[in-house]
Amino acid sequence: MAEILLDPDIRIWVFLPIVIITFLVGIIRHYVSLILQSDKVVDSKALQTSQTLMRSRILRENGKFIPAKAFHSRKTYFNDKDRGYFTLKQNSTETQQPKNPMSDPSMMTEMMKGNLTNMLPMIVIGGWINWAFSGFLTTKVPFPLTLRFKEMLQRGVALPSLDAAWVSSVSWYFLNVFGLRSVYTLILGQDNGKHLTF
Repeated sequence: MAEILLDPDIRIWVFLPIVIITFLVGIIRHYVSLILQSDKVVDSKALQTSQTLMRSRILRENGKFIPAKAFHSRKTYFNDKDRGYFTLKQNSTETQQPKNPMSDPSMMTEMMKGNLTNMLPMIVIGGWINWAFSGFLTTKVPFPLTLRFKEMLQRGVALPSLDAAWVSSVSWYFLNVFGLRSVYTLILGQDNGKHLTF
């Protein structure tokens, strides 16, 4: 098979614009989601329970490093049959039914905001790239691939004799959408890039 050469203008007018557009849309999506995000209300009782569970776990793991009397007094505080923290907590929660998180309208609103800020830009920009750059081959992966990858990497290009290592513009967009996560983490910080995942 003859070697295919790409026009250098494809790098300037197709390859780089897809990378830049995908990156900038991800940054804008990050800041829009920060604007739409509401402050989370911390439930003091749930926080106290989780902190107590953590203290009991630490005691269980590291109890061998403290004196036996101190360990047994702490163990009694947590597990005493009459006055233990977990016994009292269990008796008080048996009468209450757990709250259904799907019945909370604020949680449903937060889920809808997250879906809106993540999926809507992906659909709009993906459709625009499919329309504007339809039929372009943008790059070739530097290693051989089997024919099963052809359907994934050559979306929008229907050439049966084309090598599977070539990547179409639409597939290049999706590779960028999912591949730029580490770049977002690098630029926005470790905790700021978490909601950019799909």
